[in-house]
Amino acid sequence: MFEVAKLITQEIGSFRKPLYLSKVFHKIYGTPEFEELAKKATLETLSIFDEVGMDNIGVGGEMFRWEMYEHLADKLSGIKFYGMVRSFDNRYYKKGSVVSRLERSRPFHLDEVEFVAGSSKKPIKVPVTGPYTMMDWSFNDFYSNRRELAMEFARVINEELKEIQNLWGRVSNGRKLEIQIDEPATTTHPSEMDLVVESINRSVEGISAEKSLHVCYSTDYRLVYDRMSELNIDGYNLEYANRDTINRGTGDKERVGYQDIKYFAAINEKLSTKKFLGVGVTDVHTDFIEPVKLIEDRINYALAIVGDPELVRINPDCGLRTRSREIGKQKLQNMLTARNNIIKSQYQ
Repeated sequence: MFEVAKLITQEIGSFRKPLYLSKVFHKIYGTPEFEELAKKATLETLSIFDEVGMDNIGVGGEMFRWEMYEHLADKLSGIKFYGMVRSFDNRYYKKGSVVSRLERSRPFHLDEVEFVAGSSKKPIKVPVTGPYTMMDWSFNDFYSNRRELAMEFARVINEELKEIQNLWGRVSNGRKLEIQIDEPATTTHPSEMDLVVESINRSVEGISAEKSLHVCYSTDYRLVYDRMSELNIDGYNLEYANRDTINRGTGDKERVGYQDIKYFAAINEKLSTKKFLGVGVTDVHTDFIEPVKLIEDRINYALAIVGDPELVRINPDCGLRTRSREIGKQKLQNMLTARNNIIKSQYQ
């Protein structure tokens, strides 16, 4: 039996906004009133994370952004917005076309990071939409090809990350900074995995903070696992609960959603520097609140495969913005309780 000293619990990104913010978000965005309400919502969300005992806190549930693509694209010159498209959770966002050279017109996350850093004493994770996804979700009316566009997105993202890292050096008081590159489009074009690797590596060039890659709802994570040795990241944060059964047990039959962790572990074992795996244990697309014992089974199954608990982290499948704040909190609470039970069991 391995010894579990501590299993890190992590918040992946988004959390449901309070109604007082979500109902007026687009009407007041960019105004002093928006700043006031977003800060209020951030503090309330940080309070939820503290109450349930999360080890890292994202950037307070991303109260300052509506959607992952639009938030970044809106702060770049060179993008023209033509209309709205629907995201997977039935929300709408502006989709843009790149019509001239990309440049940051203002920071993506800098002010938000500074506010959260001054409002909490915990490590902070900054989720940033990755260059490949930004390229894949944009129309291209300027650059010569998809590779050139992806690498330009990587360049501007890298500029932002370096500013965040410099800021963190001034305000962190020694706390850990985590950068999470969000790439939901990563495996949608398997023939472009070389470009995925190249653009992500360019985006984190010169970044010494811990770096992770979050890919949600891929049909084949093996495409990502196969590139582990080439990606300049420290770990993956992935979803598994969404594809799992809700039956109790730690056998292959019950934990069908976690089978490809075996593939990850086999590759990881051969690396000179091991990667960690953030394991999704709660489904963010259902109001079903997973019982603590079910989550314990999922964690124990992953631990048995990976072996080293230092290489396993516990998280929801993705951001919890699709669920109510009450249900999101309960899912996190059960996740924390399950983690704590597993730790306690090692000393009984």
